[in-house]
Amino acid sequence: MATVINTNLASLYAQNNLTNAQGALAQSVQRLSSGLRINSARDDAAGLSIAQNMQGQINGLNQAVRNLNDATNLLQTADSSLSTIQDMLLRLKQLSVQGYDSSLSGTQRSNIKTESVHLNSEINKTAERTKFNGINLLASQTGVDRKLSDVEAGVYLSSGVAYDWASGAANVTGTLIDLDSDTALDGDFSGDGTITTSTANIEIMYNKNSDEYRQMGGITYTFTYGGDGNSITLSAVSDWNVANGEDKVFGASQTVTVNDVEDDNGGAGGDVTQTLEFSNFGIKLHITTTVAAAQTKVLGSDIAHDLDGMQIGTEADEDDGTNVKITNIDISKAQYGAGTYTFTSDGAGELTTTYTDEWGTDQTSVVEFQDAWFDYAGKSTTVDIGFGLSITLNPFQATTAANVVDWLAALDNGFTWDGGNGDDTGQLVITGSGSNALEFQSGATSSSYITIDTANVRTDSSGSSSEMTTLGTGIDYLAGLQATDSTATWQSAFKSVEASIDAALDYISEQRAEIGSQMNRLGYIIANLGTQSVNTQNSRSAIIDTDFAAETAKLTKGQIMQQAATAMLAQANQMPNVILSLLK
Repeated sequence: MATVINTNLASLYAQNNLTNAQGALAQSVQRLSSGLRINSARDDAAGLSIAQNMQGQINGLNQAVRNLNDATNLLQTADSSLSTIQDMLLRLKQLSVQGYDSSLSGTQRSNIKTESVHLNSEINKTAERTKFNGINLLASQTGVDRKLSDVEAGVYLSSGVAYDWASGAANVTGTLIDLDSDTALDGDFSGDGTITTSTANIEIMYNKNSDEYRQMGGITYTFTYGGDGNSITLSAVSDWNVANGEDKVFGASQTVTVNDVEDDNGGAGGDVTQTLEFSNFGIKLHITTTVAAAQTKVLGSDIAHDLDGMQIGTEADEDDGTNVKITNIDISKAQYGAGTYTFTSDGAGELTTTYTDEWGTDQTSVVEFQDAWFDYAGKSTTVDIGFGLSITLNPFQATTAANVVDWLAALDNGFTWDGGNGDDTGQLVITGSGSNALEFQSGATSSSYITIDTANVRTDSSGSSSEMTTLGTGIDYLAGLQATDSTATWQSAFKSVEASIDAALDYISEQRAEIGSQMNRLGYIIANLGTQSVNTQNSRSAIIDTDFAAETAKLTKGQIMQQAATAMLAQANQMPNVILSLLK
């Protein structure tokens, strides 16, 4: 190696080694001070990815444990109330045996009856009050069953018009009308005589995405050509609220493209049909254009230009459109709660509602509908149909009470709901609306969960268990007895109640056994999840945490290497002084 002054290679080597030693020392200090082996992605990119995935599993496992603790508390809440109900049943058992005593007077038996009735009422109240975070655990709520009911909020009543929701096929057509002359647009409506349209008709669709275009009459549609290629714009205004002094503007306009019409008959000309679909309005416009012989094609822009400014309407009487919409069904005060309510019509505006109770007896309610309720479009009428039930009807067009009642009684004659059952026409089905299945995640992934079923232990008609409702029926019968009734009548009633109490006690015991089993199951799951979480954290720790024994050894090595590199740098910096001796 040459002897030089300007480039001190020994010093450069020493500087480089000192930098490396300081970097290693700094990394050791960082790891020891943070406790983490991986402080940034550059420390171990693959290890960081694995560790973060593990952290996601750990978070899921830990949250699942908290969720299952909530489930355990929920079950404990239900079990506590069931224990109280069981105590009341045991007291009812004692009272029913006591009431069978022949030595009691009628008044004394009436007192026993009074306590029994109050206990039965409190069983239902306890079931209603038993909630966890707003979730009813022992009593279901009621609601309209949309899978069975034809009569439900959001349903449109109609006559003479059917729409196949399942296939999406419309079968309603109306004639394209020039509102100025009130004549059908059938023939040449071109401005220059070039385009001859032999057929032009409008098809009224039932647009599932729009509530406001389901009526057929009283609408003015206007075509506007914007001068931009083949596009044509349709806008609409309805007079359905004229009775209220208000015009209803139907949302935004819609623009579609008119295709060129080409001669596909070897130059002989002929008719070619195309469809312009204005889905926002539920309208399809079918135009059949005649291409003259030897004419290559008719431009879509020419057709669009000829439609410019044209106003059209639809001809439809009140029996051809979707006339009435049900916007609300109030079941909150239903007298009998869950069940099937069937509608029949006398053909003259009288609606009969029939409900079959749990004993198989038909209960009926008759309401006379009035024409004045439906005498103009947009008029809202709420009708009490009996049994505490009410429905709100909104006509799109003026109609008669007889029509509305007929539609309610035979809904499928004018409407086929997707998934509906033809055997359920004219029926309003009320069932428990709340799901009795509560799901809790029991692992780190969404595919791991446990289902906990709630119960319905009510003894009235809203109950779902025959063991409990039979008890309620027996006590209701007992409540109707008088002190003057015979001893045999009282004893028969108490004997019947006692038998139903035994069945109810068995049912409550089964429910408590189910809850106890579920709580034990949850305990095992929680323990297993805790073990998984610990093991996963142990694996993650091996990847991301600092090994202090190994890292302190690296720190000591780094400190020594830094000191050695510093000393050697000092020596290397002095080496050029040797060259000065050659200059003396």
